[in-house]
Amino acid sequence: AFLHGDLHEEVYMHPPPGVEAPPGHVFGLRRALYGLKQAPRAWFARFSSVVLAAGFSPSDHDPALFIHTSSRGRTLLLL
Repeated sequence: AFLHGDLHEEVYMHPPPGVEAPPGHVFGLRRALYGLKQAPRAWFARFSSVVLAAGFSPSDHDPALFIHTSSRGRTLLLL
């Protein structure tokens, strides 16, 4: 669920086992990986930007609740 979230800071990691790299080299990440501490935050930022662009607005009481109101009624989206 947390794959491919956009990272807004520089994150580096040591090469995983089985990947050939010169000693002392690290990889710069462009997107979040599963297990990365920043992955949930990056995923939620990307998800909320898509939901907000679709016309939902965040709740004042719960950051995981988004509300869309139209002439046909109210839609609640809860993570």
